[in-house]
Amino acid sequence: MLHLILHAFLSVIPVFIFFGIGFWLRRKGSIQPQHDEVIMQLAMDVGYPCLVFHSIMKYMVTEAHPAISSIGFSLQAIGCGFLELLAGVVVAALVARALRLRVGTGWRTFTLTAGVQNYAFFVIPIVQMLFSAPGDPTMGVLFIHNMGCELFVWSLGVVLICGGAKNLRLASLLRGPLLAVCVSLLLAWSGLGQYVAQPPLMKAAEMIGAVATPVCLILFGCSMYDLSRRFRWQPRMLSAGLLARLVLAPALILLLAWALPLDPLVRRIMVIQSAIPSAVIPVILARRFGGQPDVGTQILLATTLCSFLTLPIWLAMGMALIGA
Repeated sequence: MLHLILHAFLSVIPVFIFFGIGFWLRRKGSIQPQHDEVIMQLAMDVGYPCLVFHSIMKYMVTEAHPAISSIGFSLQAIGCGFLELLAGVVVAALVARALRLRVGTGWRTFTLTAGVQNYAFFVIPIVQMLFSAPGDPTMGVLFIHNMGCELFVWSLGVVLICGGAKNLRLASLLRGPLLAVCVSLLLAWSGLGQYVAQPPLMKAAEMIGAVATPVCLILFGCSMYDLSRRFRWQPRMLSAGLLARLVLAPALILLLAWALPLDPLVRRIMVIQSAIPSAVIPVILARRFGGQPDVGTQILLATTLCSFLTLPIWLAMGMALIGA
């Protein structure tokens, strides 16, 4: 177990190195807040879709890994991504109720922020560290799984944070990463992928996609610097957020990974996702739809910092539980 914890601990270090670089660059003034939107658009609308396309094409077409090539497997992975976020939000809602939060005092923002983990860019470097053997399809499975997470955030997540379905728009789902997953899966399932996934295009997608993860993590570090200077800590809210996101939600998701009849590769992704701290997107949604961004901000920062210690432990326990 100690060996597993050490290995998991080493796997999360690159994430915090990128956070530290971003924090330092913002403090130094090298990356100004007005630069963030352009850089993020480059990463999210160009780099990340290329990373998704390359990973799915690689494991479902060019290498044709039999374990992940079927429609049934893809639907299972997508469904588990949706289920994980639903489980996390239910746990956070129960904690918010115990905290006696109500609408107008941060209930919606707390529930979404403590319930939704940073399922994309926080996870990618961990997968790259833990499952980098040639032919290992874990990265491709991650992006298929994350389609379920995106569907949850931009449907039920938006409904929750804005207090109803009035602000739910189909255009919210038509985002670069989600479209990249849909297009890649359709190409793979239809058989057309063999004509598209040719070496020149695949190499270009690989090279462009490689910039997405470090750039987004560095920008997240910049945001951590900005956020840490602008709000007042609320110890009671902070403690409840840590309990929901880093204790109760991981335990429930690991239980689901162990109990449900799932493919081992999907279980592996669920174990990793269970331990991940809060995502930044609920804070963004809270700002856009009239939530309490200060509530989300402190949960985001606290869970991110504390996950440096909790994440390796949950990873080790989860991998031992599923026999990975």
